[in-house]
This record gives sequence, C-alpha cells and structure tokens, in this order.
Amino acid sequence: MNSKEIFGTNLRHYRKLNNLTQEELSEKLDITAIHLGRIENGKSFVTAELLDSLCVIFNVSPASFFYTAQEFSGDDSLFAKIDSVIDQEIENFSKEVKQRIRNN
Repeated sequence: MNSKEIFGTNLRHYRKLNNLTQEELSEKLDITAIHLGRIENGKSFVTAELLDSLCVIFNVSPASFFYTAQEFSGDDSLFAKIDSVIDQEIENFSKEVKQRIRNN
C-alpha cells in the first residue's frame, strides 16, 4: 500500500468515526465530494492546507493519517513501554504529593 492509499484509508476511518458523509466532510473542507472520494481511494493527495484542516476537524495529528493498520495492531511492546513509563510517573507523582502533604 502506498502513502496515498494509507492516507485515504485513514481519512475514511476518521470520517466514518465522526459519522460524516463524504458530502458533509467535503463541505467543511470546501472541496467537492468527488475530490474527497479520490483522496479516500488513494487517487489524489491532500495539500498542506487541507491536511491542516483535517487535523482540526478530527482533532488528530498529521502523523495519524500515515499509520497502517499493522502498525496500530502489530507489536504492542511500544505501547507496553509507554504504559510502564506512565504508571511509573503516576506512582512517583503520588509519592511526591503525599510527601509534600506530610511536610505541611
């Protein structure tokens, strides 16, 4: 799958996740539904301005449009590491707050 196809697949995913039709999203973007369909099908690509608008509409980072399903569902070790760091930081923060309360 090439980058245009990956982008289009993710765009369709976010559009459907937000319960928008191609017509509704194309109106928000000020483009035609045909143009949007070509982007979703990997036949056309977005401009930087259009990408910025999509990020605002869906409240996501530009990078989120370029991940494949395998990268999201593949090796969970990265997510496990992130979870571990978050858990450790929460534990450290909790200890720090308790200590400050005891000292006051």
